[in-house]
Amino acid sequence: MQLPGGLWHNNQRNRRFSFRPLTGEMELVLAEIAGSDASLPAKVTSALSATLDRVGGEVPTGSLVETLCVADRQFMMRILSVYLGAEEVWLTARCKHCGEQFDFMVNQSELPVKEAGEGFPFAPVETSVGFYRLRVPNGADQLAIATVDNSEAALQTLLERCIMDLPDTLEGLEDSSDFIKKIRAEDLRKIETAVENVAPEVATMAQAACPECKGANIMEIDPYMCLKQGSAGIFTEIHTLASTYHWSETDILSMPKIRRQRYLKLIDRSRGMVD
Repeated sequence: MQLPGGLWHNNQRNRRFSFRPLTGEMELVLAEIAGSDASLPAKVTSALSATLDRVGGEVPTGSLVETLCVADRQFMMRILSVYLGAEEVWLTARCKHCGEQFDFMVNQSELPVKEAGEGFPFAPVETSVGFYRLRVPNGADQLAIATVDNSEAALQTLLERCIMDLPDTLEGLEDSSDFIKKIRAEDLRKIETAVENVAPEVATMAQAACPECKGANIMEIDPYMCLKQGSAGIFTEIHTLASTYHWSETDILSMPKIRRQRYLKLIDRSRGMVD
């Protein structure tokens, strides 16, 4: 498959990625990552490092996964969710018009994706204090600001990390933080626009009509859904199979998922839970 952005390495952009074969061991690792106390960006890095086979032609180490732009990480996490069997997802919302709660379905693989613009992963910007380049924010940047509570401090940290070249017109500045102090509000708007033009995007909002009043609602779609969906499910499956057949955890996790599901259906049938 191809990333909407891609890995930038040796001045080349490589968009190819693939996941490892799905195993019970992988599902268990994901469940443990989902239940950890790590920050969301750290969980995403761990999840992708554990499940990817190759990304941009490279072995997916944690440090390499962190260099991928935010949208690429979101895209792969959404594809991972589909890979784990959650193509169709039912979500619950409350109508902003009539207040009624309703369910709506999302096909995750059909959600819109905007590919990276020309020049990715760099965005040239002309500001009031000169011309310079920014890098599109990546996973390492997310990790850097994950614990910064102040929004202004987080923005300054992000800008400091993403500035690639300071304007030639600015002499005597020691680092990017000195430059950031000189930029104006209109410069920030230009920066935001320039980055948005270059950066890929993954849809995180969808429109859903309320079945009661037919009112349109804009709903949030979590790109990291696979860290929440059924994270305890693998533990339940292990317990059920081990209790019924007295198999070891290793034996259960070594089975292909489809075979595991067949045994679970047989157990449910024997208990009269299914026809």
